[in-house]
Amino acid sequence: MNIKARLEKAAEKKQWVKVYFHDTSGIVGKVLRVGQDYLEIESYGFDDAPHNRNFAKNLVPLNFIKMFTVESSNFAEAERKRLEYLNQLEHTSQAEVVSEPDFKI
Repeated sequence: MNIKARLEKAAEKKQWVKVYFHDTSGIVGKVLRVGQDYLEIESYGFDDAPHNRNFAKNLVPLNFIKMFTVESSNFAEAERKRLEYLNQLEHTSQAEVVSEPDFKI
C-alpha cells in the first residue's frame, strides 16, 4: 500500500499524523484531504521549530513526503493547542464586534 492510499485512510478518519519530508524536517497535523498530488493538513506548526508554532492549513506535494506516522500522545497536545488557538480567535473577533462604536447620523 503506497503513501497516498494510507493518507487517504487517515483523511477519512481525520487522524493526526506526523509527516516526514526528504530534508529531515517534519510537520504534525490533522489530515483534511488528499488530492491527486497533494496533501492538505491542518497543523500547529513544524515539529522541528516548537518555539515558532502557529495554526495553519498546509498544502504539501505528495512527492515531498518521505513517510508518516500516527501517534496519539503528541497529537492530543497538538489538538488542545489548536482548539485553544481557535478559541482565542473567536474571542478576539467577538471583542472587535462589541468594541465598535455606534455612529448616529
